[in-house]
Amino acid sequence: MSIPFRKCIIFAKNKKLGKKILICPLNWGLGHATRCVPIIKALVSQKHRVIIAADEGPLAFLQKEFPDMDFIKFPGFSPRYSRSNSQVLKLLSSFPGALRDFRRDHKTVEQIVKNRNIELVISDNRFGCWSKQVPTIFITHQLHIQVPRFWKFASPIVKLFNNSYLRKFDKIWVPDEENEPSLAGKLSHPAIKRFKTEYMGFLSRFHHNNQEDTEKDNKYLVILSGPEPQRTMFEDIVLEQAAKTKDNILILRAKPDSYDLPHDIPENVSMFNHVDDELFVELVNSAENIICRGGYSSLMDLVRLGRNAYLVPTPGQTEQEFLAQHLTELGYFNWCKQSEFQLEKVMIPKIDIREKYNDDEHKIEDFIQTHLTNI
Repeated sequence: MSIPFRKCIIFAKNKKLGKKILICPLNWGLGHATRCVPIIKALVSQKHRVIIAADEGPLAFLQKEFPDMDFIKFPGFSPRYSRSNSQVLKLLSSFPGALRDFRRDHKTVEQIVKNRNIELVISDNRFGCWSKQVPTIFITHQLHIQVPRFWKFASPIVKLFNNSYLRKFDKIWVPDEENEPSLAGKLSHPAIKRFKTEYMGFLSRFHHNNQEDTEKDNKYLVILSGPEPQRTMFEDIVLEQAAKTKDNILILRAKPDSYDLPHDIPENVSMFNHVDDELFVELVNSAENIICRGGYSSLMDLVRLGRNAYLVPTPGQTEQEFLAQHLTELGYFNWCKQSEFQLEKVMIPKIDIREKYNDDEHKIEDFIQTHLTNI
């Protein structure tokens, strides 16, 4: 049977458009949203149609990055951390609510897939964002979740829980190098054999430019991030200590959905709720010392930009504490606990961090093209 000429043209046009893809970043700080940027750009450049489902800070951030893209407001599990140095009891108490949110996320995704004719779902660490209708991909650098030392007995339970959700996805994408040197260490290695695991290299929205000769006008750049109330607690610590020095200090607050700044900011401090990528790179290049959390997305950005840093992990966030210790032991970064932070004692190893890792910013384009072909 012959196909009418007009239908042939429509079919050809649809084929050129590529897949209709739903992307769902986790709503814990901005890191999961920022590392989705290079994925989204690669997908768009290859003619795929992208819909972003997010909420709060990640939604505001991605709307500024992609103002012409289609967005869905998609609330998700957002833990409220305690003010103490341990988050175990707080997270345990929120566990039943998290499970309810995961189930709700799954139902919402299934509805979006059906109503929007979605052909592929990419979830950045949102356990509930999988579908029975179409292929789904899970992005994580934590194949092996670390638990606090005094909770080691619970490690098998955590592993069982993590794997019970990973198995719901068709593929696992890991933003790290498959071979050493890796950035996440034993968080992302070895691959779990029973899952289809693919290492995609580092994910950063930035491009590397050699800025060694850039004049360093500012003593410190402090990059805040993470869940409340710990984000604000660290901000208050930095502001209190900044008032006791005359050094120029820049503070990025990681609050893209806010327009207000704290009162009584010291004269030597410049604060920004959010900056665009170009200004962010300028600020990084202008700073003699960079201070930030040990979030994995921040680490990938720093490697891409050729900078290392002094890490102050969110208290009780075991993943950040592991990464900070791991990278300090390698001699690449330095770190301290938030309760022990002293601005005048910040010391960062003098090394070329890009010499330590095989970071190829163009790898993501080839990865997306290769690994979406068979889906």
